Amino acid sequence: MTHKINLVKHPFGWNRAWQQGSGLLLVFLIIMGTGSVAQEPGKKQTIDITSSFKPVLRNAAKIQFNASPPKPDTGRPSLTYQVPVQNLVPGLAPVNLSPLALKIDSTEPWPNSNYIKAGFGNLSTPYAEAGLSLGNQKAKFVVLASHISSNGGIEYQDYARTAVDGYLFMPLSENLEFNGKVGFRQDKYFQYGFDRSKYNFSKSDLLRRYNTLSARAGVRNLTLTEFGLSYQPQLQVDFFADNLSNNESNIVLNVPIEKYLGKSLSIGLGFNADLTRFDPSGARALNNSIYQVPVAVKFRTPNLRFQAAASPSWDNGKFHLLPNFWAEFPIAREKWVIQAGWISYYEKGNYQRFSRINPYLSVPTDLKNTRMIERYVGFKGVLFQIFTYNAKIGSAQFNSVPLFVNDTASGKSFPIVFEDKLDAMQIQAEMGFTKGEKFSLQAGFNWYSFNKQRTEDRAWGLVPLELKAHFRWMILKDLWLKSDLFMWEGPLYKTSSGGSDRLPGAFDLNAGLEFRVMKNLVLWTQFNNITNSKYQRWHQYDAYGFNMLGGVTLTFDH
Repeated sequence: MTHKINLVKHPFGWNRAWQQGSGLLLVFLIIMGTGSVAQEPGKKQTIDITSSFKPVLRNAAKIQFNASPPKPDTGRPSLTYQVPVQNLVPGLAPVNLSPLALKIDSTEPWPNSNYIKAGFGNLSTPYAEAGLSLGNQKAKFVVLASHISSNGGIEYQDYARTAVDGYLFMPLSENLEFNGKVGFRQDKYFQYGFDRSKYNFSKSDLLRRYNTLSARAGVRNLTLTEFGLSYQPQLQVDFFADNLSNNESNIVLNVPIEKYLGKSLSIGLGFNADLTRFDPSGARALNNSIYQVPVAVKFRTPNLRFQAAASPSWDNGKFHLLPNFWAEFPIAREKWVIQAGWISYYEKGNYQRFSRINPYLSVPTDLKNTRMIERYVGFKGVLFQIFTYNAKIGSAQFNSVPLFVNDTASGKSFPIVFEDKLDAMQIQAEMGFTKGEKFSLQAGFNWYSFNKQRTEDRAWGLVPLELKAHFRWMILKDLWLKSDLFMWEGPLYKTSSGGSDRLPGAFDLNAGLEFRVMKNLVLWTQFNNITNSKYQRWHQYDAYGFNMLGGVTLTFDH
């Protein structure tokens, strides 16, 4: 590319730019030009300068997509790990002061799912149990069914129990889940504890058959709402009847709501209604109701767990304010936790609950609710992540507690009387040793020293001291050993002369083995009352002696 530059002589001299930049060079060129080229008259003087110029674009900057790897860090970081305790430390919940319910099979069932378990025992004992799980991630349905019956060595020492329960879990939305249950249960007993040399009852006179039809429905939110609320309303309805045309209906509505104010503080508010209508055969109907509006403040930090609560309550129209205070002070993480509390609550009085405690009772003529108040101090904790302990000592006060007094005439039934006020000293303790799924040992005892009562001479039918222990050990990969121990001090009963006496204490040791012979086939055996101990939970009602069961379990999980 060529550029041409014309320089024009100014009347008063050369262009200033030229003078500044190339004066000498231009003078020399002008002299040479004027000497060789004649100027045309009237034409301005010009100088033509020809030069070559080639434009070149600047190299554009390019983005480097392949980054160079960082230099390796050979330093060792200092990390501090704080592994939480893996063992569960259950809170020492207050033990209900009630006569110890009759234990039909003192062993707990082996955990299974989608299975059939069947067996037979030496007391003409057929045993069957089944579990079925259906559903997907959206809805789950579980059915559990069981049946057992036995015939003892004493005339009419027979019983049978059949139960079927169905459970449903189904999400209603992303944050709302529905849960429901329907069930049926039948318990059959005979009142065999009478003197056969004096009395002769027919089998129909001694039969006691209790049928229960139940249904429950509730919802709960899976995560807190935008206002920090957690709720779980639930409604349960039970229909209870016996073979003597006595009928009862129970309705329980519970609506708990809790609002979280940050991670440490929450406020709880709720409503509870427990309604019972009992229609005895040939007598007027009995109504029993409890209404409660619990209010609670809970505070949780690593160094303190505290609850301050009160529950305004109406027991058949009579008002009571139930305090509920408890506090826990962890020391050295969870190894040592100091605990103290002042708690109170109700136990509902109805025919259904009374029959579960003592199936040989007489038909109730009155229904009262038991109001319980406990004050305690204690400690609990976890050691070495495998050993747990829990203990407390305190005082207990029970109002309108049901007592089962043996009939001193025939002795086959137990009328219910209500003690207006019963005071006692109480000591509770629990311990557990767990090592994964291979070994576990749990034991606990509960002791009451009844020191004051208002309306009755003695605490009839109540067990003052009870001890339980449960043991499970995986000996080999497919061989498990399980054992249970039950001990208690005998309760007081009335003598035929009107005095009192105490039943001998009980000692019941059970053991069982379970071993897998195929992937889906397991053989099991169970031995109950191994020492053939002779004891009575209720006066004149002997427990079964040594008995055993054996059978198979088929699983269908895979």
